[in-house]
Amino acid sequence: MAANWYLVKYVPDPFRDEPKNIGVVVENDGRGVVRFIGQHSGGFDGRRVRGVVRSPRTLRAWIEYVEYHLASGTFKEQVQRLSSRPGQNYRIDFRGTVDFSGSGSETEIKSIADDLFTELVGDPGSPAMQSIDELANDLLFHKLRFPDNRYIEKDVSYRVDLRGEPHELGFDYRYESDRTTLLDKISLSAPEKSLRRTVHDLMFRIEHVRDYKELRRPSFVTLYDLGKSRMSDQVEGHLRAIERYSHTVDVRDERAAEDVADKLGVPLLQSA
Repeated sequence: MAANWYLVKYVPDPFRDEPKNIGVVVENDGRGVVRFIGQHSGGFDGRRVRGVVRSPRTLRAWIEYVEYHLASGTFKEQVQRLSSRPGQNYRIDFRGTVDFSGSGSETEIKSIADDLFTELVGDPGSPAMQSIDELANDLLFHKLRFPDNRYIEKDVSYRVDLRGEPHELGFDYRYESDRTTLLDKISLSAPEKSLRRTVHDLMFRIEHVRDYKELRRPSFVTLYDLGKSRMSDQVEGHLRAIERYSHTVDVRDERAAEDVADKLGVPLLQSA
């Protein structure tokens, strides 16, 4: 028996036409297996494909597009349609058939896809994980363009009265324009007990400083990082709690700089 197989390519510049192999599809009798860079048993990790494709988010959408048409039985039609549209960043090439000796089970097809993927694509290794401090520093000080005489301040604090006692409430960053924006960074990959304490501390500081008389139309931005962890119900719960007090930004999201620039009312640097 034989299965059809396809090589998926990414073309950064269709004019130069220098494609990179990014995935394989093996299809037999209505069953199909997809293997793309960035995929793993738990889903898709966009950090593994930075430097290979321009937008990890677009690649993830493309994987879902291929999987949908395989499941719907319309994959071959889509391949023909795409082949008639030159100049695209993503390309699926039919490469022929590959023989297998068994019953053509999903496990056997997956094994064929794994072998083809290893030989023709491989998977880029995980880049060194940047810390939230490095990511926040790059985002705030290397991707935003500020007006003259305005800048991001680090490690600011306010002395407030709590039940008759003075307390210093600190924040990681401050930006002053027609309003005061206080920014804090928080790692959501910490153990649950520690994370719960950190989230409560953040909300406490925001709640008790937002009526501070020197703040002009105060707003709050929380830069968060999942690190190597994945989103869970507990983490989502913490994010929802923070969002009652502050705008949240994933520092690893490809649109993080645009998001922060919009909240601060400043443009991006051209290189960003």
